[in-house]
Amino acid sequence: MSDARPWYREPETFIALAALVVSVTAVVVGIYEAGLQRAHDRAEVWPRVEISTFVTPQGAVFRLDNTGIGPALIKNISVSVDGKAQRNWDDALRTLYGHAPPVHSLTDVREHAVRAGDQVTLVGIASADLPPGFWKWVSRVTVSVCYESIFHEAWIVSGTLGVGSKWKDVAHCAPQAAGYDF
Repeated sequence: MSDARPWYREPETFIALAALVVSVTAVVVGIYEAGLQRAHDRAEVWPRVEISTFVTPQGAVFRLDNTGIGPALIKNISVSVDGKAQRNWDDALRTLYGHAPPVHSLTDVREHAVRAGDQVTLVGIASADLPPGFWKWVSRVTVSVCYESIFHEAWIVSGTLGVGSKWKDVAHCAPQAAGYDF
């Protein structure tokens, strides 16, 4: 190496700087691709829970459907009738009927995973036990379900039975309140 030439004019300096630029660029591209991959992975397992009401010749069912493409981890469910919180489906039906409810089927989905494409009947009522004006009767019921994806992203779907639902993103789902069993 010549004493007359400064260090930054040496060929080794240019090679080292080129290697540094290539290395930094590779790291930046790697970080960007990892972010894209994470977003893709989240989109691949996005659950979408829907609350629906169906009437058939056999009776009526209140159903929870996962129409998304990933499992939904159900964290809590709340039900109210005429704006008053209910402790379980039996209490909700008792309030709706105004007396002890007829025999009905129930399913507890809290703290369960609902796979993509699965449908879970929350409550089933036989056709003989359906009141006249069923749709007005059932529109008194509001259901709210907080659920998460496997990446712990959380949503709440809430709506009035037989009317429609709304979704919103939340930071996390609160645990089911003590004494409330859905």
